Amino acid sequence: MKRKFIWKILIYFIIYSIAGFLLETIYAIFTKGMLESRKSFLYGPFCIVYGIAAISLILTLSKYKNNNAKLFFYGMAVGCIVEYVSSYIGEVFFHVKWWDYSNDFLNINGRTCLYYAVIWGILTIPLIKYVNPFLDKCIDSVMEKISHMFLKFCITSVTLFMIFDGILTCYALDSFLVRVADEYNITITGIDIADENNIGNRFSNEKMMMTYPNMIIVNERNETVSLESVLTDVKNYYYKF
Repeated sequence: MKRKFIWKILIYFIIYSIAGFLLETIYAIFTKGMLESRKSFLYGPFCIVYGIAAISLILTLSKYKNNNAKLFFYGMAVGCIVEYVSSYIGEVFFHVKWWDYSNDFLNINGRTCLYYAVIWGILTIPLIKYVNPFLDKCIDSVMEKISHMFLKFCITSVTLFMIFDGILTCYALDSFLVRVADEYNITITGIDIADENNIGNRFSNEKMMMTYPNMIIVNERNETVSLESVLTDVKNYYYKF
């Protein structure tokens, strides 16, 4: 049972990361009128914040599936924590902000805010009551119809791809930020351009901005700066409606 649980967690992470990517893409189309990248890594269609959040919500709140009020308010809390920690990790380890809610009402260090907390609460109710139970039935049905060995091979392959994609993304981000700081003569908190060997050209500015169109850095004056406003000559979306 414990092994089956671990495999299910990996399936949850993969599926909800993809679902998050699709949800964010649709959200961007309706709010910005653009088809733009909303993925976490360079290549795969994964938005891992949603994968992490979904697993956290499922593990902590499934016991409240018959209580909408608790699902909503606890979902707000769990979603905020995941969002805050994810943003903090991005700033500390990658030296970028993936989002900045500093101008939003009741925000916490610009990493999370009331508006998105409410959205997390709303999403939690259908996730726990309907979506995940349906997914569990689908997973159990698939496990009965195909070889467990083949299913584990597929899950392992996708997981290893995500790990490789994540490592490659870390390298690409570091090279990109060093290059931007050097080419545009700006100071990015946490980025040292003294070692020119770190300045790589394997991943172009166009590739990085198309992948991360909303990337934000912190300059020497502790101000948040959108890289879109720095690399004005680089297109950062796929299509504008």
